[in-house]
Amino acid sequence: MVYWTAREEETAVWKAYIWDLDGTLLDSYGSIVSSLVAVARGCGAEDGREEIMKTVKQGSVSGYLRNLAERTGREYAGLYQTYREVSHGRLDEIGLIPGAAETLEALRKAGAKHFVYTHRGKSAVPLLERLGLAGFFEETVTFEYGFTPKPSGDGVRYLLGRYGLEKAETAYVGDRTLDVECALDAGVRAVLYLPEGSCVEPAGREDLVIRSLEELAPEGGREDGTVRA
Repeated sequence: MVYWTAREEETAVWKAYIWDLDGTLLDSYGSIVSSLVAVARGCGAEDGREEIMKTVKQGSVSGYLRNLAERTGREYAGLYQTYREVSHGRLDEIGLIPGAAETLEALRKAGAKHFVYTHRGKSAVPLLERLGLAGFFEETVTFEYGFTPKPSGDGVRYLLGRYGLEKAETAYVGDRTLDVECALDAGVRAVLYLPEGSCVEPAGREDLVIRSLEELAPEGGREDGTVRA
């Protein structure tokens, strides 16, 4: 497996970064998986944490819940609502991925603009505010906007159009293959964040694969666009 720690282009930063939240900027999978375990137990399912984590990372929360509904004879809509209620009570467990704030700041100092496109709903902005990140973003696009979910790039296309962003100078950063597919569908750069221990494998279509968020930042947050060695 090959991991690129610096892109091939001459410049160190792109002009715009659109960020996924869960697992990319937010250290939230512990909270998500605990919530899904509770929902599964309520249906009589004994799915283990590792199994649920793998399903969510390689797919999505909604994909897991749809599968759970099929296996248990429950309605997906009801399971999803239960999940939202349970997970809302665990929001205080969510923290930041290491290097998130520092990377956002270094890229901003280098002239980049930041945006969010996430499947998370109304909790997204309050979480970013609590964790001190909200001020970095020009706009946070959530589930509430009603766009076709990823892997569709509709949410990214909305941001491209509204802010006049150039596709070649815009990157979508996420931690799942679903995020790579979203970037490709929208025609922007695909950055896959694969921290140590991730169960996700690169698809070979990414522009950049990183082990840590700091690999995106110019060295020391410098404004001269120098690529980290």
